Amino acid sequence: MEACVSVVKAPVKAAKSRSLDRTQQAAPTAAADSGSCLVGTPATWYFTRSSYCAFNLRVLYTLKDGRGQPIGTGILDVLTSGSLPSEGTTWDEQVRVTLTKVTGSVTTVTAKFRAACSGACKATKPAPYYGGTLIEGKFASGKVTYAAPPSAGAPVSTTTSYEMYVTTPGAEITDPNASWSNPEKIRCDDDVRGTASSPGAGCVVPSVMPVIKMSSLPSSGGSSSAGAAAAGYAWAQRNLADSWGHGTPLTRSAGATDDRYARTCGASGSQPFQARTDLVPTDTCSDFPFSSTREGGTDGASCSEIVPRYSTGGWDIYELRGGTGPRCTRAHVPAADQQTAEAQLAQGYADQRVLETEPFKVDIVTSDAEPQAPCLRRAPSGALPSGNGWIKNSTQPIPHINKTTTPPGPAGVRAETAQACLGTVTGDGSDASGDITGWLDAQEFARINSPNTSLARCHLIANILGGKGQILDGGQANLVPCWQVGMNTGTPSMRSYEQQAQKALANGTVGPNDAILYQVTPDYRDSTSTIPVGVTMSATLERADGSTRPFFPDIYISNTKANTGLLNLGN
Repeated sequence: MEACVSVVKAPVKAAKSRSLDRTQQAAPTAAADSGSCLVGTPATWYFTRSSYCAFNLRVLYTLKDGRGQPIGTGILDVLTSGSLPSEGTTWDEQVRVTLTKVTGSVTTVTAKFRAACSGACKATKPAPYYGGTLIEGKFASGKVTYAAPPSAGAPVSTTTSYEMYVTTPGAEITDPNASWSNPEKIRCDDDVRGTASSPGAGCVVPSVMPVIKMSSLPSSGGSSSAGAAAAGYAWAQRNLADSWGHGTPLTRSAGATDDRYARTCGASGSQPFQARTDLVPTDTCSDFPFSSTREGGTDGASCSEIVPRYSTGGWDIYELRGGTGPRCTRAHVPAADQQTAEAQLAQGYADQRVLETEPFKVDIVTSDAEPQAPCLRRAPSGALPSGNGWIKNSTQPIPHINKTTTPPGPAGVRAETAQACLGTVTGDGSDASGDITGWLDAQEFARINSPNTSLARCHLIANILGGKGQILDGGQANLVPCWQVGMNTGTPSMRSYEQQAQKALANGTVGPNDAILYQVTPDYRDSTSTIPVGVTMSATLERADGSTRPFFPDIYISNTKANTGLLNLGN
């Protein structure tokens, strides 16, 4: 009697996910009169950066009589799986061999398994089990062990390979083994540098691109999170053309990291990063692409500038400038979030063993959003975060910032429509100050017409609702000259309706995911006016379910003295 062994492809359902597939056609079975057989290849391989396995591998054992005619078969299914250490150069591979079916004169087989590896690697335990005599439905299993120690600058590249020896009692072996090899190489190196943890040698499947995972979930319970920094990276991946780290891989570059960061965020760029502590108390520049990549280091003046702010609807991104056209971003984020993001990135380099010049991707976990009021779902371009909502001020150019002085003032801008999406948490407003547009005109009008009457700088979005009024926080665009008692305070006045909104936000009228869409529009006589003759105020209550209703309709407040209806300050 003669025996031959071949490796054939088992019937297989499509795998749900693969980092890398290596599926090849089954080898043809032996010719009935040849007494020999062809050895095929494994059916399906699955790879991740740190693991591999072969499944649906079927070994066909054929027993033949003296005339070369098959008189029985045995089918063995083989499964192997190995996990590579991110630190360490010795790893195990689990092996399981099952005799799934026998026919004819074959009732039992002995299946011996041997593993090996190429190059400077050695199989220190090549046999997963001993014995290996099987009957139908039974299996033998165990592990093999490899060692591939590299030296710095000299990684070991190796291929694992396998042989099976299958026999039955009394058979003459004409083809004693089935053999196959891992279609992907394994790399063991001691070359991961530039990370805080300074990992030792470790092993990966280099053909699988490393993916560094980060989380944009906000900090909670005292735990640190990459939060706003990771949210900024995710926004850049979704919105910028290159989709760095998602659609387009990044390339690690551990050298000159400080220089690249300085070009994007520091003094080496043509427009150094300016912290906005009025928006983010511990504001820090978060650059993307990372300064630890070849793609980082773009001059910050050409980057989009954003402010990520978390709400129940997830991360809201406020675009300060640049939009989605640039190839990089600078995000205003809390210092703790940036530190955690840098630590997660460094740990990712170590865990994924990302070497110098090696491409990698970044996968950012985001939070599930709750339903929100329409204005909370997306802020308009130019809006700034305020509490759990936003405020947007607008301006219009005018020929003179004061028109009745001698000489008239220089060209500038005047405040125009101001909008706010007011959530239950309002931002911190600031007091009014500065020589705002029309301020000298107002003083001159009061000197001539009512010398002892106080003037004010009226907030369009009230201080109590988060409106700004300082020079450095952009509040000058939120102020117009007015009478202190009249348009600013008194009955009725802007204050009357500002307090209505403030009370609704505090007394439960507005739910946690609801908002008031609030708008104030100055009314000017003409295109040269520096002081409005009045303002129109409106507010709409927006619910998280998408429904809306007027909170108060269009209200016109004239810029007249007290409640006299006289001495309109507008020009």
